[in-house]
Amino acid sequence: MAECLYTGIVHDTGVFKYSCTSRKTMEIAGKLMEKGIDFGGIIDNSFYKKTYIQNQILGRALLESITFFEGRCIFSAIRRNEMEFYGVDSKDLDGIIDQLRLTEGVEVAIFIYQTGAQEFKVSMRSQKVVDVSRIAAYFGGGGHVRAAGCSMNGSIHDVINNLSDEIARQLKPEAAPET
Repeated sequence: MAECLYTGIVHDTGVFKYSCTSRKTMEIAGKLMEKGIDFGGIIDNSFYKKTYIQNQILGRALLESITFFEGRCIFSAIRRNEMEFYGVDSKDLDGIIDQLRLTEGVEVAIFIYQTGAQEFKVSMRSQKVVDVSRIAAYFGGGGHVRAAGCSMNGSIHDVINNLSDEIARQLKPEAAPET
């Protein structure tokens, strides 16, 4: 039972880094750790362990990522034919958005993958300024202030252009595109 509770806490708090983490959260986690659970293994197996194929698709996504708005935004896209080539499905793409978000200087990270002809699943993460839930809601999706998503139609360029218009509205003026 301690393992299940600890796993739930770790997931709900993003390994204790989300704003919902409190002193009480840490105290409860500490008491669960005292029960002798493999707390490091739970975190590794839940968040960090990847298959070889998952690492390959992550590497491709990172290698082909593009920054814009003077490095304040980053995006990467995986097309359906690439998913087929690597033999991956949407579950194998977990964690790519979080790795993009960790890029130095980035406020907004966007990861999209193709789900159909001219159809994409969009994941967004932000650091401190941009409310990605507002952007996702604008396009019919949802989520939280710092983590949200939606589905969009069009080409990859259409999707990124539409998202960047909404991101620009929330970024400081010097990062907005010139008109």
